Amino acid sequence: MSHPLQFGTFLFPRTLAGRDLLDHAAQAEELGYDLIAVPDHPYNPDYLDEIALLAAIIGRTSSVRVLTNVANLALRPPAVLAKTAWSMDRLAPGRLQFGIGTGGLWDQIAGLGGPRWQPGEARERLTEAIDVIQLLWSGQSDVTYEGKYYQLDHPAPLLAPARPIELWIGSGGPLMRRLTAKVADGWIPNGNRLDLESVRADSEHLNAELQAAGREPGDIKRLYNAFFGHKLQPKSEGFLTGPASQWIDELTQLALEFDFDTFVVADREQPVEHLRIFAEQIIPQVREQVASARASAATA
Repeated sequence: MSHPLQFGTFLFPRTLAGRDLLDHAAQAEELGYDLIAVPDHPYNPDYLDEIALLAAIIGRTSSVRVLTNVANLALRPPAVLAKTAWSMDRLAPGRLQFGIGTGGLWDQIAGLGGPRWQPGEARERLTEAIDVIQLLWSGQSDVTYEGKYYQLDHPAPLLAPARPIELWIGSGGPLMRRLTAKVADGWIPNGNRLDLESVRADSEHLNAELQAAGREPGDIKRLYNAFFGHKLQPKSEGFLTGPASQWIDELTQLALEFDFDTFVVADREQPVEHLRIFAEQIIPQVREQVASARASAATA
């Protein structure tokens, strides 16, 4: 099963941009973007808080979905994350896609008074955190959880979301992809591993892990953050670094060959200027090429 394509814009939540970020979000909605993604770096004084900004975006817009890309478990306890996501869903039902990761930037996290987890502990904590979050979203009247790191002791229940909140995992290594294959609705590959050959190998491994977990490749959505080292520019200088025609062909390849269905695009230096270029010159062509190829394959 192939999921419908969705295209998002990534907001670099610069503190100095202030309310201009809300104008950016409103413009993205007007241009037909499906999604607005914001990162979670509480230790960065040059960035606004992810949750505060996403809540403001929800208030400023009416239909565009929002994504935590990704919520920082090391600095946000799982029960609080569950309540935060649940609250955003209550305010804007069906508009939140909840991405979560371990944190990863341990020096910065520790500098803010947070932990410094080793990879094994980080993975175990994320596994338990997802259990906690899903229990608190379950609508059950009485829940308990006794994990190695996190516990629930008969907390007051939350109302079940009107529809399930999508849970996406930001993951890089093979054991994190194994966890993603078992429990997630969506996969967000780590930004520093988005060259084409790495994506091919990681996608194949994810498919194998999905099969081992009794799931199909189409059971999980896949997001490509198309701004880490990528650039819309006149000259071609590598994968997703070049003119609009190159972007169209290579995003189409990611959709057809690797089953990516969600693309988050942005330009760090010219975020607003390129927002319209993507919307008018690239996104419609990718949609058309993917739809045409899929239709041809279905009738072959």
